[in-house]
Amino acid sequence: MLNTQRIFLFIIGVLAMIIFSCSSQEYTTAKLAIQQQDFVKAAEWLPKAMAVEPDNPEIPVVLAVEIHAKDGEWKKMNELFDQAMAINPEKAVEVRGTFLPVKEAVNNYKEHYWASEFNKGVEQFKNIENDAENKEKFLEKAIEHFQNAALIKPSDANTYSTLAKCYFDLGDKEAAKYAALTAVEKNPESFDVNFAAGQIISRAGGTTDEILPLYEKATAINPSNSKVLRELASLYYDMGNKEKSIQVFENAITNEEDKIVKADLFFNLGVIHSQMQNYEGAENAFEEAHFLNEEDYEAALGIAGTYEGLGDKYLNGSDGFEKDPEKAARWYRKAEKKIKSVMMVDIDNTAKYKKQLELLRYKRDVAEGE
Repeated sequence: MLNTQRIFLFIIGVLAMIIFSCSSQEYTTAKLAIQQQDFVKAAEWLPKAMAVEPDNPEIPVVLAVEIHAKDGEWKKMNELFDQAMAINPEKAVEVRGTFLPVKEAVNNYKEHYWASEFNKGVEQFKNIENDAENKEKFLEKAIEHFQNAALIKPSDANTYSTLAKCYFDLGDKEAAKYAALTAVEKNPESFDVNFAAGQIISRAGGTTDEILPLYEKATAINPSNSKVLRELASLYYDMGNKEKSIQVFENAITNEEDKIVKADLFFNLGVIHSQMQNYEGAENAFEEAHFLNEEDYEAALGIAGTYEGLGDKYLNGSDGFEKDPEKAARWYRKAEKKIKSVMMVDIDNTAKYKKQLELLRYKRDVAEGE
């Protein structure tokens, strides 16, 4: 029995000599410490091994993974990964029993640690659904994990987009804007990144000059996305560029499949046409909106408003309309009829509709009296 144990120990010793025969004494000591889970000792000897073997890319990778990643020292971990890549990205190295080229090992570990931190952040964010009272605490923890993810993989734009949302929900608008714009810098050709940045900066009180390029870029990347088209059209409208807004709304309508959303787009288009006194275009848009969503009483009232607007033009003979009180009275009657049809189904707002009818009757009386 004693001889068997001696033979076994001898074999182990030989194997250890084979494994570590190509390593310096410093690196051998460090690897034995890692095997024995003595990371304090490993942290002492791995830098010494790097000094003795400066051309060995395996040592900085091992130091990065076994020491700095364990301690959450992500910046130092990346510095060591960069050092290994600079030595020889193609050389096969052994880390935790697996042989891989340096660049593959580095990418794998970065992805692993990034996913771990990012997912932890997502879990903290999800906790808000079940415990809204502790929203601030969960957001702060989520931000901490997403910040770690950004340190691990600084090139990932989605991490910064997610950080922007967390900062905004926490009430830190400036940090939200900075994170959103950083995401765009990381991936300027991403539709999602540009669109998300536009939304965040808009809600954070950003200027038109800050928001417009983001929506325009997102539209250029994905011209058929009705959501960004809707945002862009509204922005042009707020800027006073109604012609451009109409063009974008029409594109959004063409690309929208949801019936209710399309009805809303037609309604907005009708409002712009009305403000531009393009009553035919307004009537058509409001009619489409009401056809798609019969419960949209505002669209029906928009039609009535169009009729009233035409009545006013004929009554006053303004803006290129020849004065014609008879035509004015007919348009006022049509507006009254439309409002009455809405009042029959939207009984909760009867008082409001009665006031509108009173004004229309007064205008019609004026027209018929001339």
